[in-house]
Amino acid sequence: MKPTKPVSAIFLFIVLLLSSCNGKTTANVVNTSPNQKVITNVSASRSTSVDPWKVVLKVKAYTFKEGKLEFEIYANDITDQNVKFNWQDDKNCIITFEQREDKPRTFQLIADTGQLQLGEI
Repeated sequence: MKPTKPVSAIFLFIVLLLSSCNGKTTANVVNTSPNQKVITNVSASRSTSVDPWKVVLKVKAYTFKEGKLEFEIYANDITDQNVKFNWQDDKNCIITFEQREDKPRTFQLIADTGQLQLGEI
């Protein structure tokens, strides 16, 4: 007996639903500058493991009000293994998110007593 199209569609939907339940849906990565004056916090969430991560990158530096950027990342996970903080000195950091298909997204953070800048490069 040949399955009908509605039965096949329901089966496919159930398989996709079950497979998307296995992945992590929240993540958090914190990093601090070498002089301990700048704290970066990456918090991310997604509905299912096949969705992109909704990332909030927050920076608290010196006496500045906390700054943040919000964006989406297409990665399997958000961990300290695929989010890299390259502190060039106490005030300059290159933050790289490794995405699926080897397409990194890179941000530059500049923070000292006189300025706080964060942007994608």
